[in-house]
Amino acid sequence: MRFECTDIFADIDPRLQRLIQRRRRGLSTPPTASTEVGEVAVIAKVNDVRAWRSMTEVREGAEVGSTPNGDIIVTARVPVSRLQSVRTSPCVVSLEASQNLQLTTEDLTPQSPSLVGKGENWQSETTQQKGKNAVVGIIDVGCDFVHQNFRHPDGSTRILALWDQDGSSDPDSPFGYGKVYRSAEINQALKSENPYSALGYYPGKIAHGTHVMDIATGNGNGTGNPGISPEADIVFVHFSNGAVEAVLADGGSAVDKSLGDTTELVEAVDFIFEIAEQRPCVVNISLALHGGPHDGTALVEQSIDALVSNKPNRAVVIAAGNSYYKGIHSSGTVAKNDFTDLYWDIPRGHWQYKAMEIWYAGADKFLLEIFPPNGEALVSLQLGENGDIVDENDNTVIYLSHRFCDPNNGDNMIGIFMESKLPGGVWTVRLHGIEVNNGSFHAWIEREDGSQTSFVPPHDNTNTVSSIGCGHNIIMVGSYDPTKPGQPLSYFSSSGPTRDGRKKPDFIAPGQNIWAASSLTQTKSSRKSGTSMSAPVVTGIIALMLSEARDRKIELDINQIRDILIQSAENNPPEDPLKAARYGYGPISINAAISAVRTM
Repeated sequence: MRFECTDIFADIDPRLQRLIQRRRRGLSTPPTASTEVGEVAVIAKVNDVRAWRSMTEVREGAEVGSTPNGDIIVTARVPVSRLQSVRTSPCVVSLEASQNLQLTTEDLTPQSPSLVGKGENWQSETTQQKGKNAVVGIIDVGCDFVHQNFRHPDGSTRILALWDQDGSSDPDSPFGYGKVYRSAEINQALKSENPYSALGYYPGKIAHGTHVMDIATGNGNGTGNPGISPEADIVFVHFSNGAVEAVLADGGSAVDKSLGDTTELVEAVDFIFEIAEQRPCVVNISLALHGGPHDGTALVEQSIDALVSNKPNRAVVIAAGNSYYKGIHSSGTVAKNDFTDLYWDIPRGHWQYKAMEIWYAGADKFLLEIFPPNGEALVSLQLGENGDIVDENDNTVIYLSHRFCDPNNGDNMIGIFMESKLPGGVWTVRLHGIEVNNGSFHAWIEREDGSQTSFVPPHDNTNTVSSIGCGHNIIMVGSYDPTKPGQPLSYFSSSGPTRDGRKKPDFIAPGQNIWAASSLTQTKSSRKSGTSMSAPVVTGIIALMLSEARDRKIELDINQIRDILIQSAENNPPEDPLKAARYGYGPISINAAISAVRTM
């Protein structure tokens, strides 16, 4: 293997750099639910929306909202061949590639609905407030609109709209892709012998999204156990989950089973708020990502922050992730004229795409070296350089980028993108201190489908929360096990803080061994575990709060919503600092939260 520098514009998102270089080597970017061949979904921050719209390379998506300094966040699709031209436009402040997301369920082993009883109702508190006139948005996979828990007593649907991002597109599709089913269409389908065929939408067996939706909004008409906000209306976005065939560096192919991407996520949140119109609305996102700065400055986080702050009576809740024990994070310091090593353990035969990000202060200057398991140095990469490690057949096996001064936080970022079929064993990533003022760094291994690579133990399990949930206006939720004495933190629930030192997750909620509606059964439930299950508990609580506030003609902005939740939480963190970093403000009392709204 040998290293080759590239002349790709260095001040561009490293993931976009990689796509540009793949195109130069004759590898096309495959289509997704929202893109065509050779096209990439992006989130951008611009200072002139008219100039942005005037570029013929840009296929517009959402205009999300403003940042605190007045820039505008937008989504779009751009041909890979035109990325450098678009990025260098004077109106573009920042341009980021979409990143694929994953569900935050810890145990995906199906539970047979025929063997599942109703179980115990894990909602320990009751309240007269049921969430009427509030809208709960669910961005997930698998909406069983037929299940009795999501239907009114007369059999009609509680779902205002279902946007299947994988559905057949037409000119009226949101942002040009997928298909939307309104309540009238769903009700018509419910009258047929096979509602799924009649509507043209199939949720799948024991669907993750149905389970999540029931925790937040189920009315118990089928299972007998209601969720937190049983009278709320529902908007569901079936997140893109079609398998994407990715062309590998060796000319072969593999199926990427990841879900949709961060651009589609932002557009899903925007869609839900548009459907809700002036009604209070809270959105649940039980999805996760490892890569990113973990400081709230990624454009997906800035987008959600902007959408939440555009109007009062809005909130977004995101699962903290299930990565506490997986060894995906490392941190440390590098001294001047010295080096620090990171050890990346890659099992033999692990052929799928892998990525690592390393973030460090913009005032520092590191040099990167990489050593494969045989110990022979492959590359020495300085700040501001990028390039390929190629094999004897001139195929890219690793793309490397050492970006100076990210435009959103001013920090430096190293991106290591391993394509496929690399030698298994322990790879060494060495950081040399060339100019050091701070010296600290954080590194994350991106989430992988099926088999997660990791750093060599001992692991630093702090800072493992999902990188899409570190925004300032986002509510992030970890998990505890309500079935065990003392209700301990779930072993999998990810840890804070954020890279800039803020408390995340914000709260914890029941997320382990949770029974909720099972798709394709109409009346039965199944059991799942994960922060996917804890997030919708808090989503439901916020829906109750917003419903109560609406009844009293009170408007709540996101800061007021957060303050009420904090006041209503246990706020008694464990003495162990490692446990405290996963606890946030603790579990929330539903009755205390409702009472706080009533006394405003």
